[in-house]
Amino acid sequence: MTVLLSLLGWLTGSKIGRYVALGAIAAAALGFLYLRIKASGAEAERLKMLQQSLENLRTRIKVDDEITQLSPDARRERLGRWVRDD
Repeated sequence: MTVLLSLLGWLTGSKIGRYVALGAIAAAALGFLYLRIKASGAEAERLKMLQQSLENLRTRIKVDDEITQLSPDARRERLGRWVRDD
């Protein structure tokens, strides 16, 4: 406890100590800013991926609805486009 108080006294009582304290505060502020920017970027990427997933789901539902409305012959013809003729 006395070591902490003597360090605090040196930081506030000397010119060099005040510069060291100011540098430590600036470094902490920059570190916090870096972490916030990094977290913001990660959140933006997560939202972008979620938006793409929703768009893929909408497309899948639309195609499924189109296929459901086709007659069996039209479905076979459409499926035939995906089968190889090997």
